[in-house]
Amino acid sequence: MNLITFLILVLAALFLVIVLLIFYIVSLKRSVLLKQHEVEMTLKKANELINEAMASREEAMKEKEEINKKIEDARRESVSKSRDVVVGRVSEQLAPFFPGFKYNPKDVRFIGTPIDLIIFDGMDNGNITSIVFLEVKSGASKLTEREKAVMEAINSGRVSFDIYRINTTNSAIDEI
Repeated sequence: MNLITFLILVLAALFLVIVLLIFYIVSLKRSVLLKQHEVEMTLKKANELINEAMASREEAMKEKEEINKKIEDARRESVSKSRDVVVGRVSEQLAPFFPGFKYNPKDVRFIGTPIDLIIFDGMDNGNITSIVFLEVKSGASKLTEREKAVMEAINSGRVSFDIYRINTTNSAIDEI
């Protein structure tokens, strides 16, 4: 083999090595680009998830605020209704002493339920002229079903007077 052939073979081998290195470098570059694309896609998905999570968090915070507002409103309403009930109950007992009450307060007896007051009109003078069942209401409050039933029984004349006598000689009280 002569020197020229040897040099051609060495050059061919070097060319082959250079081509293989170029293919290897191109392959590495392609692999790096694919990994880079995977990383970018993963980051994009992660950003989307973060954005969704932040949106969900904001929505949850708004819902929490709404719930807290509803709780606060319910508390206020409860206190207001409770106050109204207390004022109503006190008013029922004080009604005979309010201006414009048309009966003598000394003739009034408080019952509370199912009707607030019974008025024995004229009792203070010693001459009862009528008996009035009176329900005290404030504002726009309405009669309950039970109060309506009492009113209907009275207005239809289904009212009577009865006496219950306790046997004091051999009574259940003695047995206790």
